[in-house]
Amino acid sequence: MTIKRAIYITLIILLGIVILSAYERIVANSKKVYKDQVAIHTLGDAQGLNPITVSDATANRYILPNIMQPLMYFDIQTLKLVPVLAKSLPVEKEVGNTIEITYEIRPEAVWDNGSPITAKDVVFTYKCILLPKINSDNIKSAIDYVRDIRLYPDNPKKFTVICNRYIGAAEGTGSAFNIIPEYAYDPKGLIKKYTIPELVVENPKCANDKNVIEFADFFNSQETMRNPKYVQGSGAYKFVSWETGQRLTLERKKDWWGDKVKDKNMFFEAYPKRLVFITINNFTTALTALKNEQLDFIYVTPVKDYIDLDKSPKFTKNFYKSEPPMLAYQCIGLNHKDKILSDVKVRQALCYLINVDQIIEKVLYNKGVRTNSCILPMKKDLINPAIKPFPFDIEKGKALLKEAGWKDSDGDGILDKIIEGKKTNLDLTYKYNSGNSLREMVGLLMQRTFKLAGIDLHIKSLEWSLYLDDLKKHKSQLWYQGWVTGPGVDDNKQLFHTSSANGGSNYMSFGNAASDKVLDDIRVEFDLEKRKQLFYKWQEIEHEEIPYIYLYVQTYKNCVHKRFENIHAGPGSYPGVWFAGFKVKKGYKVED
Repeated sequence: MTIKRAIYITLIILLGIVILSAYERIVANSKKVYKDQVAIHTLGDAQGLNPITVSDATANRYILPNIMQPLMYFDIQTLKLVPVLAKSLPVEKEVGNTIEITYEIRPEAVWDNGSPITAKDVVFTYKCILLPKINSDNIKSAIDYVRDIRLYPDNPKKFTVICNRYIGAAEGTGSAFNIIPEYAYDPKGLIKKYTIPELVVENPKCANDKNVIEFADFFNSQETMRNPKYVQGSGAYKFVSWETGQRLTLERKKDWWGDKVKDKNMFFEAYPKRLVFITINNFTTALTALKNEQLDFIYVTPVKDYIDLDKSPKFTKNFYKSEPPMLAYQCIGLNHKDKILSDVKVRQALCYLINVDQIIEKVLYNKGVRTNSCILPMKKDLINPAIKPFPFDIEKGKALLKEAGWKDSDGDGILDKIIEGKKTNLDLTYKYNSGNSLREMVGLLMQRTFKLAGIDLHIKSLEWSLYLDDLKKHKSQLWYQGWVTGPGVDDNKQLFHTSSANGGSNYMSFGNAASDKVLDDIRVEFDLEKRKQLFYKWQEIEHEEIPYIYLYVQTYKNCVHKRFENIHAGPGSYPGVWFAGFKVKKGYKVED
């Protein structure tokens, strides 16, 4: 046999093997029938399903985008704004010291009762955010530049938002929140008479109005959080059921208006009949469920577990990995009102005592990039080159603690100090959400290095809702914090401004007049070079005052069942996919 003939025969055999393998896979797939749904893992239950009053990622990032819609949103892959409820991107115009942003809602857009979505629903949504006594502090600062909304009698779908000068006005008014139906949330018309100008003032006069109090009590209640009668929106899916601690189910609407414009952009793609969010608060248990095909999607935070999945034949047979960049940073939160951590020298000392490079190597298996600011490394033009990450230096940390008055007076190996006339040991507690082994490992590494400096660090895990509750009530000393940022302008008022300390997301109770001024100035500076200098100044404040001990940024570590394609993997939205876009590949059978 000639060499050429041998090669030819070998190629024929290999081709046959490939064809046979593909055939066997199709046959195997054709034998198993899958439900027409996507089973999505969540570590904990959502706080609720009211988009104005909840702030957790499970609700706002996983579930609500399928039920409700904003006027526009960032394409997950391109990061460009695209119109959703809006007919097109808005027209922006400067008028004196204000900015006017004009929208028109799509003519096809209707609510579930068949009534058109109009500008009045937009006004109602703004009222719900602005009204006193509504638990909306988590989102209120996102529109604190809005002054009024102008309606047009000849076109009920057109409106103009009148704003103070703000760099993200158009972006914020269109994408910061979902629009909700007035008929569902205020059937009595309790807040109909109030105008936007009456609500944007400090201490609105309507605070003691019995109608406002009645509406606020209802709007803040569990009814608007969990009752399908009130949890309604313009999106492709309706809220069907919620079994606490187990699963929450959404079902695709049969006659959804968005089908008429499904070619416009990805946010009108809705293929699965059901989206089922399954709560498993332990990753080991969740990964077992994944391998057994009880889950179709999981975002895996423990990196070792994610890497080891490739060793599982069950996983490699049925799943693939997706790793889009993440617009997020990870850090350690510090309570600035705590009697120990209120001392800036102590906070700075802790920065030297956390071996971030070791965490990236041992916990992330080098799947992370170190960061030292809330400004992501990818935004290179805004990064202050003079600010360098704190090096791991135990002796420097110990020296700062000594300067702060801490010493081991009784020789027990733990530093102590007289605070408010009482001997106080340098004991700290680090909290993380239960079931998250990555966050636990970070705590264990911190505990080891803190001990070398005379700090006794206790590690405590809490169920997700309790963990969040402690943060909001400022009951934590140290904790693991992850923040997802947006693709647009960097506005960190919600996280760091003193006005966000009670009810907002400033869990650290961080800030003073000087830091507030920098944050406020950034929001109204349209000159790009001047704004950059303000960002530089902000990073100097971060480095000096330590609102957070910044750790790293990383990519998503998503696992998706092989029967799905069209997942729109990208950095533009947490968790890096569009669940409604999941489309079943040919060769797989599904049933209702």
